[in-house]
Amino acid sequence: MSPERVIFALLLVMLLLPFTAAGHVPLIGGGNEDISSALHISNPAKSWAVYAVLENETVHYFSFDVREGERIYMGLLKSTDPADEGFLPDLLLIGPGIGVQSSSSAQQPEGNTSLEGAVLLENSAIPKNIILPESLKDLGALAADGREGIATYEPFGPSSFIGLAEINLSAPQSGRYYAAIYENTRNGSNEGASLRAAEADEKGGHYCLVVGYREEFSFTDRMIAPIQIASVYIWEGQSVIMIFIPYLVALIAGGLIYWRGSRRSLFSLTGTLAGFLFLGTSSLVITQMIYSLSRAPYGPEVYITMAIILFHALLGVASIRLARGEAGILQRSLLAVIGTIALLGGSGVILGPMLAVSASFLPTIKRSVPGDLLQKAS
Repeated sequence: MSPERVIFALLLVMLLLPFTAAGHVPLIGGGNEDISSALHISNPAKSWAVYAVLENETVHYFSFDVREGERIYMGLLKSTDPADEGFLPDLLLIGPGIGVQSSSSAQQPEGNTSLEGAVLLENSAIPKNIILPESLKDLGALAADGREGIATYEPFGPSSFIGLAEINLSAPQSGRYYAAIYENTRNGSNEGASLRAAEADEKGGHYCLVVGYREEFSFTDRMIAPIQIASVYIWEGQSVIMIFIPYLVALIAGGLIYWRGSRRSLFSLTGTLAGFLFLGTSSLVITQMIYSLSRAPYGPEVYITMAIILFHALLGVASIRLARGEAGILQRSLLAVIGTIALLGGSGVILGPMLAVSASFLPTIKRSVPGDLLQKAS
């Protein structure tokens, strides 16, 4: 298949599979163990996923501003790491007007209400490890107990998670709302609380707080997505070596292919390395798919992941073919287009797209690049 047809296929895949817009913008939490230092979500309608580790007997706080009638959505997940077995954090929403009109339809958006398992709390019933200043003690509170769910496969990362709790309602009043993530050992005496052994130990673990419902990605979000996804894999308990070894192998293979090739130029070198970095992303997605499916059940979502694998592989094949051929104006333009598509599609961990775009401007005459220097030395 010619590079031109490959690029056409890539554009078609991007139109049919808008995977960069189907998910949450990942954030790494930390440093929000006090409500005065709560992690502020500037746009709570946009879909965010905050990944963090809850230490034993600590509470994590978040804040966001909404207007009356706007939708508030929060979901609490945890990793499928066996080390988090038995870890059941709870979700608490604190804000103005909560409970004042709890039975009013104005507080519940039509078709979007999800309050199963959530109960209103009096101030006296708020867990003692959640410390509120006097200025916030008049606010209402809505608690959603963490309940063990079924492991779910996420095809766009890919990754896996276990759903625990969810709150979805309209803001009863305008103002600042707070969310708290905590572990709470209960004996079942509180109304609506899930039964849990009183002697159970708080152990801490890895959780994810999803805030917002509108899936949208800015250009910056798309650029840094590969780095953020790597952070999510580390949050899942994977080693850095497991995550980045596909790229290391790809760079070594790219260097060997270039060295054995007949065309030795900066254009050929950078284009070839870019292509192998795209193939490295394809290999990474394959390994993550296998890893995630070892923790979550198989489903039709796997075919979405396979299409993403093909997308990155096509980017790599097209780049390598262009880099090893003649470098005319058309070929250079196509390589620049591939680099742009790769940047928007999260392929090649930023370096790959930069190399592909740079290659379209680099000279094709023979230079003293690494392959030549090594050959001369021998």
